[in-house]
Amino acid sequence: MKRGFLAVLAVAGWVVSGACWSADVEHKRGDFKFFVGDAPAWVLKRDVPAQWDPKAPGLDDNVWRNWLIDRQVDRRGGKVVTFIDTAYEPISESNLRDAGKFTIEFNPEYQRLVLQRVAIRRDGAWQDRLQPDKITLARRETDFESDMADGRVTALIVLDDVRARDLVRVSYTVEGANPILSGHGFDSIVTAWRSPMLDSHMRVLFDPGTQVRSHENLASPAPVVRANADSVEATVDAHGSKSIIDEGSYPVWFDANPRTQLGPARTWSDVVAWALPLYPEVKALPADLEARIAQWKKLPDTDARLRAATRAVQDEVRYFGVEMGSNTHRPTAPSDTWARRYGDCKDKTYLLSTILARLGIQAVPALVSTELGRATRDVVPTAAAFDHVIVRASVDGKTVWIDPTMSQLGGQPRDRDLSRYGAVLPIVAGTTDLQDIAAPAKVTRALRTVETYVPQGKDGTVRLDIETVYEGELADDVRRNLSRTRSDDVLRNRADYFRRRYGDLESVGALGLRDDRERNTFVVTESFQLKHPFDDAGKPKLDVFATALDDASELPRTMSRTGPLDVGGPGTYRHEIRVQVPTGWHPTFTEESSARASKAFTYTRKLKVDDKFATMIYDMHVSQFDLDAAQASPHLAELRRMRDELSGVLRFQADQRLDPKARDARLKALLDNVDQEGTAQ
Repeated sequence: MKRGFLAVLAVAGWVVSGACWSADVEHKRGDFKFFVGDAPAWVLKRDVPAQWDPKAPGLDDNVWRNWLIDRQVDRRGGKVVTFIDTAYEPISESNLRDAGKFTIEFNPEYQRLVLQRVAIRRDGAWQDRLQPDKITLARRETDFESDMADGRVTALIVLDDVRARDLVRVSYTVEGANPILSGHGFDSIVTAWRSPMLDSHMRVLFDPGTQVRSHENLASPAPVVRANADSVEATVDAHGSKSIIDEGSYPVWFDANPRTQLGPARTWSDVVAWALPLYPEVKALPADLEARIAQWKKLPDTDARLRAATRAVQDEVRYFGVEMGSNTHRPTAPSDTWARRYGDCKDKTYLLSTILARLGIQAVPALVSTELGRATRDVVPTAAAFDHVIVRASVDGKTVWIDPTMSQLGGQPRDRDLSRYGAVLPIVAGTTDLQDIAAPAKVTRALRTVETYVPQGKDGTVRLDIETVYEGELADDVRRNLSRTRSDDVLRNRADYFRRRYGDLESVGALGLRDDRERNTFVVTESFQLKHPFDDAGKPKLDVFATALDDASELPRTMSRTGPLDVGGPGTYRHEIRVQVPTGWHPTFTEESSARASKAFTYTRKLKVDDKFATMIYDMHVSQFDLDAAQASPHLAELRRMRDELSGVLRFQADQRLDPKARDARLKALLDNVDQEGTAQ
């Protein structure tokens, strides 16, 4: 997952190199420890200037300024030692909460944390604030709620007496690298952030003779590479970077921050060669699983066998990852994953690809970056670029992509659209490049809602019947959500939603649920008795809203775009509102229609009227996943206008001639009003 500025300073898990500086002092906290000592001798020391450069952006900033981020890494001799030096200034007092604490994540299984400095500069003088006895270590497992345990420990540094315009400086070293990566790590630095950045530096030392490859985005500086007697040195330096505006709603492949990445020159073939030994051929499986496979072999065709095996792994083996040590990248044996009925993405992928091989279906693991998507093609080839694993299967000569971590899916695996994963790396001998995931020919993502309002008599009550049909991926979402939610709770929440719109009501019957998993459709029906939905103040009216189009037409936080916009992906949405006209009422509106369109969507709204019903039909079709910045502005302008039309008011005129009592009451009210006016005069 993408992290904030301070978290970027932490070093992701790496083998304890065994080095220990003679001056290091150990501090234990239960089962964990850290050290205090000097920076390694190879570190190039940098000063923080006495004043902010008047020519650099941020001179008059009134919130926060980053004075320094310095990242230096020694990768020589198979070790990895990373030195971080950072300095920041909270200018407004509202930021003191964040400025007064600093966290460092490391993995004690194969990492060693050495603190060098915690200091504050106030009124031009530095104050030492490194107090080891006040530093805590805790295994926070920040990803545990996402079913992930990785063994990381957080060092929490809380500073006393931090004031606005203090300059806080923290430096530390993390030694070690995860052995499973076998030197496949890489280094990167963000050269501009959401607050002004005065100076950012990255310096990496490689073994002599190393060829360095880099990638830069958004005009981040390229590295300068020098061949020294004892190293190849790559440096990246940036000065005076203005703050970056985070517009949000970006496609997954877009990185809004200027960033420089570098590492030893490798190929994707090198990454495949690294990954192949992690997935050896499996000779035996548990007896109960072999029995299931024997049953699946009797199914009538390959699609049926593929679907049965996929659902078993997706639904019966829950997702949970224990990613500690080599388990960050080495999958658990399929027999163990099946026996314990849980595993992470690589465990479930290894299990499913093994089962499919038993069924005569060619299948291999494929490495994925959920953070980069198609931008994986832009990075330096490295195993560390990937954070997910899926299955690439071949059925009747066609490629089928399967994500075993998904659950409660309907339809056929071949119809699943994983194209948002972009470019992936199949783990099969002979692979030399990434492979793009194309959307399947048949992709269904549809939502249709029909609301029918039928007056029940002269007391003003109205029966509201709603049928909502979900198809494809949307049916999967509803199926998953309802499988862990009580239907009574769903109905109660829906009733409260309509109460906010129409006032008092009662639910009629239970929530209706019809799941056709083979066709991957899910139908939800619900009924309510509305007490007084018409706002009757002389001209009765009914407020309506096309909820089926609401999520698909949601506007982003930032409407003015300089970066690309995520628009959600292809889908079809329809909302039909049918209102039976009460006896003696006449619509004050006539038939009408409107249409809007952009590069990414088409939309129509039609209002039809006959003797019995007023019907409003909204249709929206989204055709793509994202738009570039130039296309985003006209798209958002049309989308905003479209959203204005999702709400509607149907106004009626009651025919008083058909209701003598109402006529007499209205006449009496008029006479009373005349009498009161005469008295006042």
